[in-house]
Amino acid sequence: MQLKINKLLLEHAIERVAKAIDSNPFIPSMKGVLISAQDNKITFIGSNGEISIKHEVETSLDAEITVPGIFLVELSLFRNIIKKLDGDVVLDSDDKILKISTENDEYCLNLYPTNEYPDIDFEVYGDTLKIKWNDFKEMIRDVIFAASNNETTLILCCVNIMAHNNKLKLVTTDRHRYAEVINDTESPAEFNISILSKNLRDLMNFEYSSDVILHISEHKILFQIDNTIIQSKVIDQPYQDVSKIVPKEFETELKISKKELNNLLNKASVIITENYNKIRFHILDDTLTISSTRDEIGNAKVKTQKFEYNGQELKLALNGKYLKEAIAVYDDNLVISFTKNNLRIVITSPSKPNVLQLITPQKGF
Repeated sequence: MQLKINKLLLEHAIERVAKAIDSNPFIPSMKGVLISAQDNKITFIGSNGEISIKHEVETSLDAEITVPGIFLVELSLFRNIIKKLDGDVVLDSDDKILKISTENDEYCLNLYPTNEYPDIDFEVYGDTLKIKWNDFKEMIRDVIFAASNNETTLILCCVNIMAHNNKLKLVTTDRHRYAEVINDTESPAEFNISILSKNLRDLMNFEYSSDVILHISEHKILFQIDNTIIQSKVIDQPYQDVSKIVPKEFETELKISKKELNNLLNKASVIITENYNKIRFHILDDTLTISSTRDEIGNAKVKTQKFEYNGQELKLALNGKYLKEAIAVYDDNLVISFTKNNLRIVITSPSKPNVLQLITPQKGF
């Protein structure tokens, strides 16, 4: 195979597919980027087995195919070499060697056998939904942190994505907390799928500001972004309807600004650690006190009167990390609602009325 392509065009294509390539995959050949040149398109493919990306470059004055063909080259070194070059780059390969050259530079790299690369189906099918890419990314950010990291229960490591009655709903839970975001859509699509949160985190690295088309089937979710197709596997397990844990009635309500609560949590969290995040909430006589203790190290106690509360004395223990992550998605004032006996705590905000966060208290005070 032989082709000539502008360095910036080549670098952009490599960066697109590199987001799906694992530096230490189970199959060594999947360290590579698969590049093929046929007819009037140069195609770049990267995959880690869970996420696969295909990017196409149409032939032009900046991308010319001299001899059609295909090769598979290790990503890391190939990418680093291309970054050092300028102008037009000539890629010339046989079955074993890739020659990379410009007017003044030349490199040779060994290739992986292309027959060792898995055959990836990029066929577009399934229900479709159109959404702004940045809106979808924001929805993911609003819930993804509440997914579990414990893969013994794989379905809880997922983000559940459901479309029904022109609404798109994303849900996560790790049994100790629950996050939900709902947006209106113009699409009548009806689906209910679950994707590993780590796969969605990888997808969020894409910078794009326009609409994307989602294609959803029982096997995969596929995103069309200009000349790029990004797809992820779907987990073949049903996601139970956990929205029933969200209470309909509350006994008391706390209103406080995000800035004020975040400031209190940052001060109280100095004492505690990543593995021990317990904080104590105490409201009495128009004063909110947040305290933390770390055995044999010390304790912290911070107070404020800048809040509104409509109940009697409140005492409960919470996971400080969970609370900080829950309020981080909001922009301004918070409404923290407590059920009878404080068994459920729901956090909402007028700044994002479509987002709901729920956390459960810890034992002890």
